[in-house]
Amino acid sequence: MNLLLLAALMVYLVGAFYAVLLFALRREAADRPLLMLLGAGFAAHTASIAVEWAQVGHFPIVNPKEVSSFIGWAIVAYFLVIRWRTRVRALATFVLPLVFLFTLVSLLLPEPAISPALAGAIDASTFTRVIFPLHVTLILFSYAAFFLTFIGGIMYLMQERELKAKTFGAVFYRLPALNTCDELGYRSQTIGFVLLTLGMITGIIWNNQRDGRFWHYDPKEVLALTTWFVYLFMMHYRLTAGWRGKRIAWLSVIGFVVVLCTWIGARYLPGYHVFG
Repeated sequence: MNLLLLAALMVYLVGAFYAVLLFALRREAADRPLLMLLGAGFAAHTASIAVEWAQVGHFPIVNPKEVSSFIGWAIVAYFLVIRWRTRVRALATFVLPLVFLFTLVSLLLPEPAISPALAGAIDASTFTRVIFPLHVTLILFSYAAFFLTFIGGIMYLMQERELKAKTFGAVFYRLPALNTCDELGYRSQTIGFVLLTLGMITGIIWNNQRDGRFWHYDPKEVLALTTWFVYLFMMHYRLTAGWRGKRIAWLSVIGFVVVLCTWIGARYLPGYHVFG
């Protein structure tokens, strides 16, 4: 068992409980210990990935066990940046439980055998060994950004419902203003779209280096392209038609469902992407 990853898991669990407690008690001034705790968990998680890399001899993002750990790590990394830039304290309440879940899944999954397809990628040329981890890293960080877009949309819808009902309950005073939720979603959506675009480009390059073909009509390729068009649609109408608020918030939720289908659903369909 990876003891460093286990340590990160325990820190994330404590952090998740602490974040929920701060949210419930509305203790905004007490979130500095939470950020310090999360930083310690992120450091242990980073070290665990580095140790895993040294042990297996390839960048550890090629099977469900490794990817679950990496996506949890990517969400924490992206959250820390966004939290520093936006000061949205409520984010931790939504983010940390999912990070804990991804890390737990990574610890519970068995170590898979290396498939022939994976062995071919690992033993390929130096260029391919560089472009493949770059491709997967960009894709996973785009998913992390889209998750924050989704959270921004959820917080917007919750606040909008409170305002419409004029109830102004406990949730209303614990979530950021509507403009802040909208801006958070848009910023993360833009970053995620750029990362997804770069990830798809590097994936096309990797395809060509691997077998001379740029496109395979693979389910994951088709779903990734569908995801790209969904977020392109959102960005286009935000910039040209001024879409804001509730409409974009619902589209953020729909877009994240498409992301989940791309990442998880495509794993159970036959195709070129036999690992990841």
